Amino acid sequence: MQSKIHKRIGALFLSLALCLGLLPTAALAANAAAVEDIWDGTSDTNWYNDNETEFTLTTAEELAGLAALVNKGNTFENKTVKLGGNINLSGSEWTSIGSGGQGWKGTFDGQNYQINNLKTRKTDTDPGHGLFYYITSGTVENLSVVDADIESSSGNFNMGILADWTNGSVTIRNCHTSGTIHNKTGNKLLGGVIGSAKAGAQIIGCSSDAEIISDHYDDGDGYSDCDTVGGIVGQWENATDAALISDCWFGGSISCGFNDSGVGGILGANFDFYENQPGVDIQNCLVATREIRCAEPGNITWIGAVVNGQVTNCIWPDTPPDGVTLDEETYPDNKGNYLAVVKLVIDWTTNTASADPTFDQSSCGTAVSDFTSADVLAGLQTNAGAGVDWVAGINHPTFAWDKWHISADYTAVDAAIEKANALNENDYRDFSAVKAAIGAVVRGKNITEQDEVDAMAQDIEDAIAALELKPTPRPSRPSSPSYGVSAPATDNGTVSVSPKNASAGTTVTVTVQPDSGYVLGDLRVTDKDGDDVKLTDQGNGKYTFTMPAGGAVVSADFVKETKDNPFTDVSSGAYYYDAVLWAAENGVTDGVTATLFAPDAPCTRAQIVTFLWRAAGSPEPVGTSAFTDVPASAYYAKAVAWAVENGITTGTSETTFSPDAPCTRGQSMTFLYRARKGAANASTGFTDVPAGAYYAAPVAWAVENGVTNGTGETTFSPDVPCTRAEIVTFLYRAK
Repeated sequence: MQSKIHKRIGALFLSLALCLGLLPTAALAANAAAVEDIWDGTSDTNWYNDNETEFTLTTAEELAGLAALVNKGNTFENKTVKLGGNINLSGSEWTSIGSGGQGWKGTFDGQNYQINNLKTRKTDTDPGHGLFYYITSGTVENLSVVDADIESSSGNFNMGILADWTNGSVTIRNCHTSGTIHNKTGNKLLGGVIGSAKAGAQIIGCSSDAEIISDHYDDGDGYSDCDTVGGIVGQWENATDAALISDCWFGGSISCGFNDSGVGGILGANFDFYENQPGVDIQNCLVATREIRCAEPGNITWIGAVVNGQVTNCIWPDTPPDGVTLDEETYPDNKGNYLAVVKLVIDWTTNTASADPTFDQSSCGTAVSDFTSADVLAGLQTNAGAGVDWVAGINHPTFAWDKWHISADYTAVDAAIEKANALNENDYRDFSAVKAAIGAVVRGKNITEQDEVDAMAQDIEDAIAALELKPTPRPSRPSSPSYGVSAPATDNGTVSVSPKNASAGTTVTVTVQPDSGYVLGDLRVTDKDGDDVKLTDQGNGKYTFTMPAGGAVVSADFVKETKDNPFTDVSSGAYYYDAVLWAAENGVTDGVTATLFAPDAPCTRAQIVTFLWRAAGSPEPVGTSAFTDVPASAYYAKAVAWAVENGITTGTSETTFSPDAPCTRGQSMTFLYRARKGAANASTGFTDVPAGAYYAAPVAWAVENGVTNGTGETTFSPDVPCTRAEIVTFLYRAK
């Protein structure tokens, strides 16, 4: 990153910071609802008693009441507010806690619950974009703000999903954010967790996979607008010795339309506006995405730009995003990549900031290509701060506290299925209960649902224990020298004998014909005493034996044809086993590696249109898509163009497709319905599929055609991310 670039960045940052000094302090107003409810925007303060010091909130109305109390001047200093369950804010726009002119000073403990679907739309100078607007002291911890939808065209500078800004001795610990935060005006301090931090705040064990967007904007005043954008924190100014970002990761995306901006995967920039102040320390952080872009790519750092702070033990990508090239003539020091860290030098005589040419960024950590490797996770855990536990999540590193991203243990389920598969169902009076218990297994549950997964395993075990063996056939001794040959019916194939009656010593022919997809497992002939009779294989499914005195019984079982399965994480008893092998054999997908399919990983929008396109024979699209987030070189570029041309999708906006966003079950059914040009003749019967929803007809079509039965008798779960196993199963059933 050249010094001329830093001068432009620095000058704009400094002017932006001077404006920030004019901002009034603020507080918040809130709104939330239980996951199964739609919040009507009302608030409830009846839970509050000024003589109490600890409160537990369980509804959207109560959370909104907290916001109302804070925004009227109650800082909750020396008081604790806890969540007692997930809260869904769908249905109404949120008013931030602290937007009424008073900052939060208490302890907010989410107890590892989620606040879902927070939505704000701000215009003019309205404060308050995130859950909190202003935190002046205290603690916010153990909380996920999920699927946020924040958009701003206001002149207010600070913008973050968890909080717009903090100022003072603030602790943000064990918090996660996701969704979209979108600035439409320029001149913003924009962060996936915190927009702007000041003084001695500490941000520990936090993460975000949010989509952060800042559109180019020209207000016609003759000045170039700019942003400071960070995956965790947008800008940190006037830090103290306590200022810290530790054990945090960013796995979302950043898109900034301004040339005069500072963009960082963890921190946009840290500035010393009062001269010779300590800098923020960044320790043991991970940037697990390459989707960080800016109109001026030379202004991007993987981790952040800092003045006096230190960056240690961090991890960042070893290559730039696809389609991004930093030529050595313009950026001779970058070596074709974004810099990991830039050490800024402030010149107050010229109000500029430039890069320290002597700074060695290799002291800051390591560049890697695989963010989820065991070595990366081991290194993060080795250097973790007290109380932080890094573990492997569904598709990215996460933390032990973040139970929503940690898969449930299906070991007992898989063992029970294997035990059932080892049995010959023809040996039992009724095997249907075992089949039903296996069919009821639902994959993709997280650790909070472990009891449900354990119950699935127990149901299979109970069904096996209840099996009753058939009595051993004992043919009666015929009074004549001609004896009968019996061949009881069996599943998955046919068995015939000729002749059906024969005298002792006669040759009897047995013909077996497996159904499609099955092979003969075991063929046995027993005499009247139950002893085996020798069989001779004549080829082409024909076998012969010599008729014993007293009669004979022919028994056979057929087993599924064993296919070459390259994936170690796809067991033969899995509901998606045939679908995955079909997808691999037909070029729909090769898995995430040569030996891993990742069946429980969420399927992205890019992956699902690619699967559909390949299943259709990979037809050449007429042209290319117009989406700015779909590079021409991306593996999914032709698939997206084909999907748009065939009316399968129109993207998430006029200019964006959001290829890395998880594809929900509702979206997946809609894409498949449009690709198959389906038509529905009935309603779904699911309580969570409204008649007017865009996915209502696709879901009805899918049920009618045996593509899916939903996630329960009355639920489809349209907003739950669709897993890779689910989508290939849907494709397989609809082929």
